[in-house]
Amino acid sequence: MTCFVNMLLALLATRTVNLSKLACIVFGEALPSSRYRRIQRFFSKFPLDYQQIAGFIFKLFFVSGGQWYLSMDRTNWRWGKSDINILMLGIVFKGTAIPIYWMLLDKRGNSDTPERITLLQMFILKSWLCFWL
Repeated sequence: MTCFVNMLLALLATRTVNLSKLACIVFGEALPSSRYRRIQRFFSKFPLDYQQIAGFIFKLFFVSGGQWYLSMDRTNWRWGKSDINILMLGIVFKGTAIPIYWMLLDKRGNSDTPERITLLQMFILKSWLCFWL
């Protein structure tokens, strides 16, 4: 859990999900290349339950009854011959959106209204009880 929390704090400090940049500020005195490999190992070996992570992030930064904002964004890039297109839903904390839910779009270009509604429903249906229990 320490590795995950350090990465989350680094994400907020650097405002990026670039692992090389995160590695520059986490995990103490080790070389940046060693820190980068540690982050890679974390993601390759630690099974992530995204439902629990979303609940953890929400409880860590937000209190029940407080005011909070959601943001939705889409990003895309090419990986070899493949198009990667992700629609993300985040919770805004001090001007930075922390991703909590996302979906891969099996197409190029913008998302449409039904896809955005589906992403919001994931938040509402899957997270509501988790966040408030």
